[in-house]
Amino acid sequence: MKRIRQSTLAVLFCLPCLVTAKDLGVWGDVYPVQEQSMLDFIQGRLKQMEGTGEIAQMQQDFKDRVIENTLRPPPVDWLSTDTEAHTVWYDPTFTVQGDYADHNGVMFARQGDKINPLSHMALGQTLYFLDADDPRQIAWMNAQQPATLRYKVILTNGNIKEATEALNTRVFFDQGGSLSRQLGLQYIPAVVTQEGDKLKIVSAAMQEGR
Repeated sequence: MKRIRQSTLAVLFCLPCLVTAKDLGVWGDVYPVQEQSMLDFIQGRLKQMEGTGEIAQMQQDFKDRVIENTLRPPPVDWLSTDTEAHTVWYDPTFTVQGDYADHNGVMFARQGDKINPLSHMALGQTLYFLDADDPRQIAWMNAQQPATLRYKVILTNGNIKEATEALNTRVFFDQGGSLSRQLGLQYIPAVVTQEGDKLKIVSAAMQEGR
């Protein structure tokens, strides 16, 4: 019984501590949590860049790159000149991979057929491939007399505007070397003409150096 009374007294002594606990208040400065919005950050950064002229410079740099890539696309870098002339032939014949019919259902090509486009449609023009940064090739082109009324000058390197002025004719560019790769070109300058159902590709001999 004595032990029970002692336990009860111990609990009672603890109760005042729990009942009379005080609010100690706030210690130190407390600020609300604030985070700058991404939009405000971007707008502030753009305003700063505009003030320092960074935006104007970026716009000019972009414009210059576009003009440069337009006037001087990446070169077809695997082509070269040689001191000897070369003649190769290109046969465009291909094998049909499926059956094809016109809008009336009439079959005009079956899988396995071999078709040569030159047997149905002539090239009708002369193609010239050259590096416009090479004065030798510019001189070569200016001395050419096309075998057909129509011809195209196709650059594999160089500035399109400068080449147009130097050759006094409209020029094209072999973007990504797609035509050079398809024709199997190795040497430039080269002239491509049609003979029968094949294309004749003749690369001119160039003296060493430029």
